Amino acid sequence: MARWGFVYDQTGCIGCNACQMACKDKNNLEKDMVFRRVVTMRQELNGETQWVHYSGACNHCKDAACAKNCPTGAMYFREDGTVGHHKERCIGCGTCTWACPYGAPKLSEKFGISMKCDSCYDRRQEGRQPACVEACLTHCLQFLDLDRLTEEESAGMTRDLPILPPSCRTDP
Repeated sequence: MARWGFVYDQTGCIGCNACQMACKDKNNLEKDMVFRRVVTMRQELNGETQWVHYSGACNHCKDAACAKNCPTGAMYFREDGTVGHHKERCIGCGTCTWACPYGAPKLSEKFGISMKCDSCYDRRQEGRQPACVEACLTHCLQFLDLDRLTEEESAGMTRDLPILPPSCRTDP
């Protein structure tokens, strides 16, 4: 079974927000709602100020707290390793929003249900990339079968960032 997920190269990101806007547009999200967010942070390194960017969305965790705690099964694990959402099963209780340490699921005031990144499942079924990946100007955001990464490719990767909860909590 494949395990698909986002791979993000922070060193290439210029903080342009194209990924965030593409996601917002594709999903026709409410004014104050985003599934993918870009955060720009100031960092001091060797006495020099640098600006670094983080682009994050649902991590499609292997041990997803949103899916494990959803009382109706609206949040569920797909065969490709991503976390899906059955809108018709969602009762809008917000349990997924409280359970997710990354803040990925959002409660929609407009629809009265939870919503989240589904890694553009419909686009992927057509053989296309998620909207955020396609919009990335520097190609630092990818959506890959994580099980197919070579040892060399995964050697330089990290699953933990100081601004995020530890990966041991959900196995993102």
